[in-house]
Amino acid sequence: MNDLVHIGNTDISVKEYRGQRVVTFRDIDKAHERPDGTARRNFNTNKNRFKEDEDFFLVGSDEIRTSRLF
Repeated sequence: MNDLVHIGNTDISVKEYRGQRVVTFRDIDKAHERPDGTARRNFNTNKNRFKEDEDFFLVGSDEIRTSRLF
């Protein structure tokens, strides 16, 4: 999948997981022009406010490595 979406001044590749478009922490940092790790840190601080499989997905490194998710 080579489609791009333009957010602000940034082009981000379209990614899908379980049939839904998703963004990675890296995409969020890039779109907001923040240092790497900012989105992850903020997510971890507020994780208790989100519902797994509704607001976010946990994807293991094995699943990423063995599939074409991203």
